[in-house]
Amino acid sequence: MQFQISHKPSFSLLKLRLGPGQSIKSEAGAMVYMSSRMGVETKMGSGFLSALSRKIFGGESFFFNTYTAPENGGEIGLAPELPGDIIDLDLNGKSIFVQSGSYLASDPGIQVVSKFGGLRSLFGGEGLFLLEVSGIGKVFLSSYGAIVPIRVEGNYTVDTGHIVAFENSLQFKVGKAGGNWKSTLLGGEGLVANFTGNGTLWIQSRVPSGFISWLTKLLPV
Repeated sequence: MQFQISHKPSFSLLKLRLGPGQSIKSEAGAMVYMSSRMGVETKMGSGFLSALSRKIFGGESFFFNTYTAPENGGEIGLAPELPGDIIDLDLNGKSIFVQSGSYLASDPGIQVVSKFGGLRSLFGGEGLFLLEVSGIGKVFLSSYGAIVPIRVEGNYTVDTGHIVAFENSLQFKVGKAGGNWKSTLLGGEGLVANFTGNGTLWIQSRVPSGFISWLTKLLPV
């Protein structure tokens, strides 16, 4: 599979060239264009209950589309709903946790499973479920704003809304941004995720809630 990510980091577009019979799996609604005679198959992801949980709590579609090229190959373009970045990662048998909305596409052999994140995810504002993405092959992640990789060695603190993904070697707890609840509620930072361990964390430079808050102030009462 040949691919190109253009117009980074603000309005990224993923262009893929598939060989004969080659497939790509994507989140439903991500297709921008495709060549003729491309096969399309829609399936629920990760079982009905897990998929339904993504729909209710994660704010995502619980369907995946698999596009398969005809005998002469084909092209397809994919993009997320919001303006922002796209990155590619080779998992090579590893697994990562991805926040709701950041999974864009992957090789069809990559497994995408909803995982219960507990109360720490609920209070962190990211929903009750993270996506565990694992297997051998390539996965494409998207964001609102640019994606920045951070190498964590020990401890690192990130605003919960800026998390895109992290390796499963990292653990996190949701806590206050300041020393007390007053600074957390009035300081504008909200809750943060305190990561520990050794691994890579990917963050996004903007959050949709920040843009919505700014836009709301401009609307007439």
